[in-house]
Amino acid sequence: MEGRMKKYRQVSPERAKVWTEKSPKYQQNRKVPVVYYLCRNRQLEHPHFIEVPLSSSDGLHLRDVINRLNVLRGRGMASIYSWSCKRSYKNGFVWHDLCEDDVILPAHGNEYVLKGSELFEESNS
Repeated sequence: MEGRMKKYRQVSPERAKVWTEKSPKYQQNRKVPVVYYLCRNRQLEHPHFIEVPLSSSDGLHLRDVINRLNVLRGRGMASIYSWSCKRSYKNGFVWHDLCEDDVILPAHGNEYVLKGSELFEESNS
């Protein structure tokens, strides 16, 4: 009887693991992959890939992408474009227009796809 009790007192390695939460610092250092397209002169260019660090636990914000683009491609580069993200809709997809404080929703799973459309100056003619 004592042999059986001893056997049940032993804990398997899987049961001995302690659950730990990731620290908020870990979340802030996390990067997500972003594919973006630029539309210049009404022509869609080839895709670009960047990794963007998250600034909050809410998810990816457009301001995070803009800050990363300013670092990589020059200050003010992102401000000459209107930004939208790809969203699934019924059997296809749509482009969802974004503001700087908007949270970007992934297109599929953890895939973020953005499009920057060149802003045109209005001329008085």
